[in-house]
Amino acid sequence: MRYAEFRDRLEDALQEAGLFFQGADRHVETIDLAHAARSWKVHLFGAALPSADPFHVSAEIGFEWSPVDAARAYTTEEDLLTELVGRRRRPIRTERRWTRIDLSLHASLPYGSTTSMPDSRVLGSWTASVVEKADAAFTDIEEKKGRVVAVLGGHGDVEVHAHCKPDGVISLRAVAISGFRLVRVPRVWDDPERREAERDLADLGGLARRLKTALDEWTRSVSELATWIRYSPPPPEAKPAEPWVEDQSEDDNDSGPETTH
Repeated sequence: MRYAEFRDRLEDALQEAGLFFQGADRHVETIDLAHAARSWKVHLFGAALPSADPFHVSAEIGFEWSPVDAARAYTTEEDLLTELVGRRRRPIRTERRWTRIDLSLHASLPYGSTTSMPDSRVLGSWTASVVEKADAAFTDIEEKKGRVVAVLGGHGDVEVHAHCKPDGVISLRAVAISGFRLVRVPRVWDDPERREAERDLADLGGLARRLKTALDEWTRSVSELATWIRYSPPPPEAKPAEPWVEDQSEDDNDSGPETTH
């Protein structure tokens, strides 16, 4: 399977899952001229996504297609091995092809706006809930005979974007979290039996539905955070720091240390 076919099937799966694209430039494709790697990314925002007022929810979905991916899809697996290592009496075993699909979830306040930073207990409880949902959406492993043979997904920590005012008060601007899933791409075999065994592409429809679920859960979590912020008591006003050096008045008539003549 070549890059263009994989991209088109992924786009179709995302649209069927309800992740619609907005605007004429609905996706971005680039080629790294130094390494010949291709990348595809789509930005989801605006009316395509549910609301979490006052936060604006957005997401990015993307993947990279390396030169090795391109080479393995350009010809058969057997011919590629012959080009790389020459002919061998015994066939060489190769690993299955995997492609990583990245999902980044964001929620930001309107441009130039901030809100009070939630209490650490509130933010900690909310973060734990988001991580638990991210585990269900992204984290997965593949086992064989009781051993872990592949990690099929994972996620990072919750990111909090803040703004520090001149008086030292820190305000909340945005929150985000990123994760990924690995999907199997069939190898191109000349052997009919091997080709039939890997005929089906990984379930891109299931992957798209999983991404849609992750986005919906993220939106609900952001809405809960907005509610907690709205009804939480305001933090105490920050007081400017007192100078640690005591000022002396001009009436002290202090002429400095005494001098001996």
